Amino acid sequence: MARLFVVATPIGNLNDLTPRMREALESADLIAAEDTRVTMKLLNRMELKKPLVSCHRHNEGARAPHIVERMLAEDLTVALTCDAGTPAISDPGHILVREAWEAGIPVTPICGPSAVTTALSASGFDAREFAFYGFLPREKKALHEKLDAVRATGIPVAVFYESPHRVASLVEAIAALWPQCTLAICADLSKKFEWLLRGAPQEVLKRLVANPNVEKGEYCLAVDLSAVPASETPESAAISAVAWMAERLYAGESLEKAAEAARARGFARNEVYRAGLFLRPLARG
Repeated sequence: MARLFVVATPIGNLNDLTPRMREALESADLIAAEDTRVTMKLLNRMELKKPLVSCHRHNEGARAPHIVERMLAEDLTVALTCDAGTPAISDPGHILVREAWEAGIPVTPICGPSAVTTALSASGFDAREFAFYGFLPREKKALHEKLDAVRATGIPVAVFYESPHRVASLVEAIAALWPQCTLAICADLSKKFEWLLRGAPQEVLKRLVANPNVEKGEYCLAVDLSAVPASETPESAAISAVAWMAERLYAGESLEKAAEAARARGFARNEVYRAGLFLRPLARG
């Protein structure tokens, strides 16, 4: 009888392999892998030989139906894996899982590591309620709009993934928008050079950029927003740079810092410059 195992795999340390993971991979007739090369290394570690087929972000839509057709025609047991962690959690896999359900194929999750829950467990945040957003938009305006929307939900803890080349920019944006938040950054969880930072976003940013290896590794960020007032994240279309910077001046920030934060938030440079000229007498006072 056809069956689909959704197999979580270690996020770094291969000693996190469980007997159930091994059992599922051993019983599979075929492995649908995000990257066959990565999964092959895992199989080699377990001294297993299994046929593999790639099932990644760019081909899953077309490939998943064909895998399901084979499963039904040949009574195959398929194991779905991603490069690290749990498939379909900000990784490929949900289309194949959906196709299996719709075809009446039993789906069995093989639980295991997840960077999201691992990071939260080490954050010290009250994570009885949290939201996971995966990777955020790259473009600055879209990023700030998304962060505004995150705060508007009222959910106290947010979790993001980020690439090593953009993590400093994301933390800079968080520091500008949510200076009262507490931020926990986890890099290369469970790996040899794992490192974690926690604290106020400006302090975390300083320590982050001081690390010569900041642009290496994989990042998961958890943000405690419980101390951030809703007024810190107004809709960008409903407030001007003058009003936004004035609010920060009243809170005790310097004009230079307020202008820097406004630019990081996504206000146009010329708008920030004009706002600075308008607010300079207030800053002097």
